[in-house]
Amino acid sequence: MTNNTSGISRRGFLTGATAAGAFAALGLAGCAPKAQGDAMAETKGSGGASEGASANDWLGSAPEISDDQITATRDCEVLIVGAGMSGIMAAATAADLGVDFIVAEKGSEPAASHFDVGAVNSRFTSELTGQTIDKGRILNELNRYASFKNDASVARTWIEESGPTVEWLQAFYEDKLGACQVTVDVENGGEGDAGGTIYYIPPECHAFLDGEGERIVHVEAMTEILSGMGHEVSYSYDLAKLIRQDGGRVEGAVFNTPDGFVRVNASKGVVLATGGYPANADMVRARNPIVPACVTSTNYNQNNTGMGIKAALWVGADMDKTPAAMIFDRGIVEPGVDAGYTSDDSEAVFATGGQFNLGSQPFLKVSRNGVRIANESCNYDAICHAASNHPGGVWALIMDANAPEDVQRFKSQGCSAGTWKRTLKGKTVDEAYSEKYIDTGLMMKADTLDELADKLGFTDAAKEQFLATVERYNELYDAGEDVDMGKEAYRLSAIRTAPFYGAWFGGALLTTLDGLRINKDTQVLDADASPIEGLCAVGTCSGSYYSGNYPVYLVGNCLGRQVTFGRHAVRFLTGDLQA
Repeated sequence: MTNNTSGISRRGFLTGATAAGAFAALGLAGCAPKAQGDAMAETKGSGGASEGASANDWLGSAPEISDDQITATRDCEVLIVGAGMSGIMAAATAADLGVDFIVAEKGSEPAASHFDVGAVNSRFTSELTGQTIDKGRILNELNRYASFKNDASVARTWIEESGPTVEWLQAFYEDKLGACQVTVDVENGGEGDAGGTIYYIPPECHAFLDGEGERIVHVEAMTEILSGMGHEVSYSYDLAKLIRQDGGRVEGAVFNTPDGFVRVNASKGVVLATGGYPANADMVRARNPIVPACVTSTNYNQNNTGMGIKAALWVGADMDKTPAAMIFDRGIVEPGVDAGYTSDDSEAVFATGGQFNLGSQPFLKVSRNGVRIANESCNYDAICHAASNHPGGVWALIMDANAPEDVQRFKSQGCSAGTWKRTLKGKTVDEAYSEKYIDTGLMMKADTLDELADKLGFTDAAKEQFLATVERYNELYDAGEDVDMGKEAYRLSAIRTAPFYGAWFGGALLTTLDGLRINKDTQVLDADASPIEGLCAVGTCSGSYYSGNYPVYLVGNCLGRQVTFGRHAVRFLTGDLQA
C-alpha cells in the first residue's frame, strides 16, 4: 500500500542483488501475515486470475464477508488506507487539525520513501533561487507529458497548493523535530538542458534536512512524530473491501488482519492511499503491457497489488482509460537476459541485477542487433519504450575510458545527476564500478571493441553491425552533429580510448501511475464523472494526472503530488478548505 518496502528506498531496492536472493533475505515471498492469506482464500472472489490474465480477469469481485465474520468494529471520522508518503501526510494533516482518524497499513512496518518533494513557488523557491515558476507553463508541461489525457484541473491542485503544503510541512517538522531546513535544487534546471527537445525544468525540487543536516526520511520520521502525538498506525491491515450501500456514500472499509476481519466506520470519509499495482503481474499484463516488454528490474513495493483500486472499482469507481508507469532506464542484467517476468503467475517478478544509475547517462545505446535505437538523451523511460521494439527489450550501453569526463559534460538531470556529481567525479571507471559491476560480470571491460562485442554476447552478424555503429557514432562526434538521431552535440562522446566498457540494461519498474479517476478535490469519480461521496484517492492509486509515462524532468513531482494531495484530501473531507 505504500511506495516502498521494508524501509528500502524505491530507487535502491534490489540494487546489486538477484531478485530471489533479495526476496529471501527480506522475507518478501509473502508480505501479508499467513492468517490474512488463509482467510482471504476462504472468502468469495478475492480477485485476479493467476494465469493468462486478459481484459478484466484481474478484477474479480468483492468478497462476501458476513457480519458474524467481523471480529471487531472501530469508528473514526476519517479512515486513511495506506501509510506510505501520501497516507502518512494525510495522517499528519488529520493530527494537526485535531481530526479523529485511523490509518491502516497493509505492511508490518514503516516503509522508506524517496526524498525529493516537487512544489511550485513555495517561499523557499524565491528565497533560495530568486526564480518564479511559470504556473501556466508547468501545467502545460504536465499536459504535454500526458498527451492531454490527464485532467488539468487535478494538475492545478498540485500547482496551486504544493508551495503552501511544503511550507506547512517545514513548519510541522520544525515544531516536532526542533529544526528543519529546506533546500531547492537549481542544478537540475535550465532551458534545453535535456532530452532532444526543450523541456521546461524549473527549480521545484525541495529536500528537507534535520538539525544535523541529514535528509529527513519522511515516512519513518512522520510515523515517529505521530506516535509521539498519540496516533499509532494500524499495521497488517489488509484492505478486503469498501463499504457502500445502494450507491450511497462510502461508509468505511473491512480489513483482513491477523485477528480476523475488522470493520472500520468513517463518518466523514475514506482516503485511499494504497499505492499502484506493480506487484500484481496479472493486472500489469492486462493494463500496462509495455512494462513486461521492457522491464528487467523489480524496484517496487511488493505490497502494491492494486487492492485499493480494485476495492473502489467494486463500489462503482472508474479508472483511467490509458496506462502509465514509472520506468527508469537502470535495470542492469547479464548478457542474454530478456525483459519480462520470470514466471506466468500473478506474483511474478523480473529477473534483475539491480538498479544501476549509469543507465540514465546518454552514452551510445544499441540493440542486440548492434544498431542504435534512439536519441540516448531522451528521458528515463523513453529509451525503455524504444527498446521494447527490439530483441529482448534490452539494450547495451557503450563507453570508453573517458566516461568520467564525458558525464561532466553531459550534466544529466534528476537522480541520475549523482553519476556526474559524485560517483564518477574525479575517479576512473574501474575505481567507481569494479567491485560491484565489473567483477560481478554485470559490466564488461575489454581492451578492444572486438573483444567487448564478444563479451557482450553479440552474434557474428550483430557484432559486425555493432562495430559499424561505433564507427559511425565516432564520425558523428567528430562532426559535432548527430544527423542520425538528433542528439545534442555536447552529449555525444568518442569511443576510441581503451579500456572499453559495456553493460546490458532494461527498465526498472518503480510503480504504476494510472489509477482511479479523481476530481480536483481528490474525490473518486464514477463512470459518469460524478464523485462518490465519502471516498477520496491520493498517491499512485489515484489517476487523472499522468498518462503513458512519468515527467522525470519535473523532479520530485510524484512525491510532491503525494504530499499535496494527501493533505488536500483530509482538509476537503473535514471542511477545512472552506474554513
